[in-house]
Amino acid sequence: MPPSGSNETNSYTLTVGLLEVQGAFLEHRVALQKAAQLLGNVDLRLMEIRTANHVTDELDGLVIPGGESTTISIYLKRNEMEEPLRRWIHNDRHVTWGTCAGMILLSKMTDNQKIGGQSTLAIMETEVSRNYFGRQVHSFESHIHLKEKELKDTIKNETYPGIFIRAPAIVKTLSPEVKILATLQKSDSEVIVAAQQGHVISTAFHPELTEDCSWHMYFLKTIIDIKKSK
Repeated sequence: MPPSGSNETNSYTLTVGLLEVQGAFLEHRVALQKAAQLLGNVDLRLMEIRTANHVTDELDGLVIPGGESTTISIYLKRNEMEEPLRRWIHNDRHVTWGTCAGMILLSKMTDNQKIGGQSTLAIMETEVSRNYFGRQVHSFESHIHLKEKELKDTIKNETYPGIFIRAPAIVKTLSPEVKILATLQKSDSEVIVAAQQGHVISTAFHPELTEDCSWHMYFLKTIIDIKKSK
């Protein structure tokens, strides 16, 4: 359910967990705190998620940061966190956002996946290409094009400065339930770099590495709209 842009008078206490295995989770913390202050109606509580015991109904939202998706996948498996996370994410009262490696982990399919290779949480009906844009030396910044009105209303622009670091991309959506949030023009085609399926969001780029916390505001607004609807 997309968030609605409005001047809220009600105050909301939101508890958001960050999967702190690797990646820019500290930058996500700063951006979320800034987003909550800008929204003005949010009392934000942030929690580190490192063990299965941390994955509880106390959480309203979860951020899966970037990093190395295989390393994160191995960590989740070794610490028996895969099933608790899947159950938590499948609950439609919870909002999940994966960035970069998080997009890979949330996807049901990855192209060129070896049998017995990296496992994913297999939540979103998407097929993702790992390292779609090349290796780390091919990292770049480029404006992405926003596709959803609610997102444009939050960001207050038609584009957003995307930072891509050894980034994936969605090469195929496997269900009409998957909504394309943003694309990147590459040669003569548009590449899907952000999508949403119900209460699950994924982005190929790193909004936490910019000064613009609009995507974090969108994430928090989505949680608020879920709370309002229940």
